[in-house]
Amino acid sequence: MARPLKNLCEVAVIGGGLAGLSAARHAARLGRLVTLFESSGIYGGQLATVDHVDGLPVPGAFSGQDLAIDLLEQCRKVGVQVIEAQIDKLDAGERLVLTDWEGQAHTPEAVIVASGATLRKLGVPGEEQFTGRGVSRCASCDGGFYRDMDVVVVGGGDAAVHEALVLARMSRIVIMVCRSPLKASREYINRLDARENVRFVWDSEVVEVLGEMKVSGVRLHNVVSGAESEIAASGVFPFIGVEPNTMFLPAAMREASGHMVSRDPRIIAVGAVRADYGGMAVQAMAEGVDAAQAAHMMLRNGA
Repeated sequence: MARPLKNLCEVAVIGGGLAGLSAARHAARLGRLVTLFESSGIYGGQLATVDHVDGLPVPGAFSGQDLAIDLLEQCRKVGVQVIEAQIDKLDAGERLVLTDWEGQAHTPEAVIVASGATLRKLGVPGEEQFTGRGVSRCASCDGGFYRDMDVVVVGGGDAAVHEALVLARMSRIVIMVCRSPLKASREYINRLDARENVRFVWDSEVVEVLGEMKVSGVRLHNVVSGAESEIAASGVFPFIGVEPNTMFLPAAMREASGHMVSRDPRIIAVGAVRADYGGMAVQAMAEGVDAAQAAHMMLRNGA
């Protein structure tokens, strides 16, 4: 006999990145009624723009978009309801209530928060003005516009180094502006070291994006000496960290950094909303599976 549909949204997953897609798929495979909410309509999160995802324990090369599309198709095959809507509010009272941007309420029994993070902006003059006209956050998408030109990548983590490696294949010179030593993985640093067209400006930060109709360069401030200088460039790619997408959560669930913290077993954080997230695709997918398992066991035990 078929199970009565007491609640069409037993498990709600907020976010369609790799963690969210993995969580939704696994929860549905465990027999739960799952609804996945994705606000942007672009699945895969920040990895959707990555042309080669490292660290997967499977043979072959995959782009972030390849992985996301495959996971999304698997979700739909196992019955996940996919709703392209932004969740504006989560109420964690006696009953969990999610309110979307159209004011519609959803009442899941468990919520997996996989809303990810947004790339942090430089917050300097010229950044907003030249977004789409020289300022970009996707080398795979926009790198071709800067073929045989000089570009600036701001940052020193995995994301910044990955973008620099993509740009180095087509741009004339890639100039990495780093406030501190590189924080990227050793593998990425070794690959970067092998590129002859990558230059570094250390102990520096961008204080202005320069140009008239389009980007012509950046103004830098040396955080050690205090000196200012300018670098000519046709493109600027800022990758200086991320800010977790948690504004829809109750204030009690947000740390000062914006990262999510939950002591409610019904609400589980995965991926970049967590302060300790490592940023690897395989970790995101594993956390999604673990969260789905935890939600399933909680519901099965009637917690």
